[in-house]
Amino acid sequence: MAWQFEHSALSSARREDVWPHYTDVEKWSAWSQKGVEWSRIDGPFVAGTEGKSKPPGFPAARFRLTAVEPERMFASEAKLPGARLTFEHIIESVGAGVQITHRARVDGPMAWLWTALIRRSTERGLSDGVERLAKMSAATR
Repeated sequence: MAWQFEHSALSSARREDVWPHYTDVEKWSAWSQKGVEWSRIDGPFVAGTEGKSKPPGFPAARFRLTAVEPERMFASEAKLPGARLTFEHIIESVGAGVQITHRARVDGPMAWLWTALIRRSTERGLSDGVERLAKMSAATR
């Protein structure tokens, strides 16, 4: 059984206003205050590069960028015992601004266990992070 959650927010920002917030991995905690205590990346912001992130209340975990399309989207994956946690971050042009969507998914044979452990904090962190990112990105215009 897989679990998925997503949240979207509209912003008056442009794609190029949002993108730098994604690529500056060490500052993810600025917009994802409820989802990331600290984060780092071990190379360029391209598919295949690995990094590490610490969510509040949980141990730090390694992640790998699985897809990167500049100013459009990026996806990352963290392997958990018996499951996989995937995040997608999508920027779509809408009218004079953008829609920012973040999606989390847990799948694998132990998804039921990991979902029970991380669901509430992930939903809270993802929603707050998208809303905060939309506001921060618009402020840079």
